[in-house]
Amino acid sequence: MNKLPRLWKSWGDFRSLSRGWWIAAGVAVIVLAALVALWLLLRGATEAVDPTWERILETGVLPVCTDPSWPPFEFIDEATGQIQGFDVELAGLLAERLAPGAQQTVQDEIVPVGFDSLYDALLAGRCDAVLSALPYEPMRTQDVVYSVAYFNAGLVVVTQEGSDQVEVLEDLSGRAVGVEWGFVPEGDAQQKEFLRNLGARRYDTAGDALRALHAGEVEAAIVDRISALAYTRACEGLQLAGEPIYDVNYVVPVRPDSFRLLEEINRVLLEMREDGTLDELEETWF
Repeated sequence: MNKLPRLWKSWGDFRSLSRGWWIAAGVAVIVLAALVALWLLLRGATEAVDPTWERILETGVLPVCTDPSWPPFEFIDEATGQIQGFDVELAGLLAERLAPGAQQTVQDEIVPVGFDSLYDALLAGRCDAVLSALPYEPMRTQDVVYSVAYFNAGLVVVTQEGSDQVEVLEDLSGRAVGVEWGFVPEGDAQQKEFLRNLGARRYDTAGDALRALHAGEVEAAIVDRISALAYTRACEGLQLAGEPIYDVNYVVPVRPDSFRLLEEINRVLLEMREDGTLDELEETWF
């Protein structure tokens, strides 16, 4: 009878030990399964194939959609009937640099498409990328992926050439500032409030606001960077003051499964930003 409690005690110890062993074994199985899943995931990632990129390498052609109705980015030259512009030249330079060391160089193929159909054309496979002065749109990131920016069309401050009185946005306080009628304050809450309280003079177009600045009616103008670049190229006497006060970045959308193509486009655009190619394009077309 004295051995019975010991027996039950030993049995209890055995059950506790056995239970601990099963828990440890279960944890080991879970860890092993996680490691296997991670290995399969990494293996799948390294072996993933971008069919778009493979086809581009095979054919040596990068189809690019654009709407040729937005000069100087893309337009039809009346003399030649050819599509030209900033984006068109960029497409050609981009294609040339896409596959260094490949057996054949890549050339662009411009596919003209109406502006409202650009994304549909891309998703339908009519082209593999879009270069048509398109800004980044967060709402479309479920359908497409975007490259890094290649042009900033945001709002800028323009002043008389040689003036150093306006370097930051706050320097506009108390000054006569021209804007176009469609001007909408942008930026964070503080910047929007500042712009709303600026008491700016409104003109029919950005060009009219810049002409008013040129004539001395206002001390500065807030316009989009495209209008500012075009006007300052055509007419001397004005300058862009500082960096854009609000960014509107033009980007290149591709299909989500074109991950390798996107990687290459980003690489080339960053190279172009560093080596001055994008600056040269601005000088050429503006």
